[in-house]
Amino acid sequence: MIKAIIVEDEFNALNTLDKLITYTQKDIEVIAKIDNVTDAISFLKENTPDLVFLDIELIGGNAFQILEALDIIAFKIIFTTAYDEFAIKAIKFDTVDYLLKPIDSEELSNCIDRFRVRFKKEQVYKNAIDKVSEINEKEIQKTLLIKTADAQYFLQITDIVRCQSDGAYTTFHTVDKKIMSARNLKYYENILSEHTFVRVHQSHLVNIKYIKTVNSNNTVSLTNDETIPVATRKKTYLKQILETL
Repeated sequence: MIKAIIVEDEFNALNTLDKLITYTQKDIEVIAKIDNVTDAISFLKENTPDLVFLDIELIGGNAFQILEALDIIAFKIIFTTAYDEFAIKAIKFDTVDYLLKPIDSEELSNCIDRFRVRFKKEQVYKNAIDKVSEINEKEIQKTLLIKTADAQYFLQITDIVRCQSDGAYTTFHTVDKKIMSARNLKYYENILSEHTFVRVHQSHLVNIKYIKTVNSNNTVSLTNDETIPVATRKKTYLKQILETL
């Protein structure tokens, strides 16, 4: 749901816009209606709506005083006014569009449609950035204890390129060595799936950071020049993950 607020000091204009949004834009929720500069500044310093319908002339000042009082403008703006002389100044801010009063329902819908296009693109980008940040945070200073018959190894997870099943055992391929553990691949999949590892095949768990290409012949090429098979049912899933990084 898109969160919006209306900043408007004319009761009839505010009421009309609120009803138009409510009845015609089912994915937009008006979370606040404000009629003056002071309250608008206070609200926007404490809250971050997705979209602000902003009248130019308001009780206690004008829209530009509100915007200039904010350290960050993290929302999109649709200016609403009866006077188009403010359009040039409005361009200086991150404006989605500009509506002249009285607001026509078709013009409002067209305006919001343009907003949705931008909003959707930015959400996709933000989600991808958040995913990468989450992955990077989990990787920092993370190690994995591997017990073998002869020793114990503390591997930096970021150094593990892939893990390969060998019956009841698992062979770890790192950037500089191979280690065989007496635990099966499923055990390590449960641990490493929280990081950047994907089970691409019943015998292979791969760190996607080391994937160079996904090939048409159901394989992946790694940055160390190895080629690993990919199960057909995993190929689409793997591509979707890589597209977010």
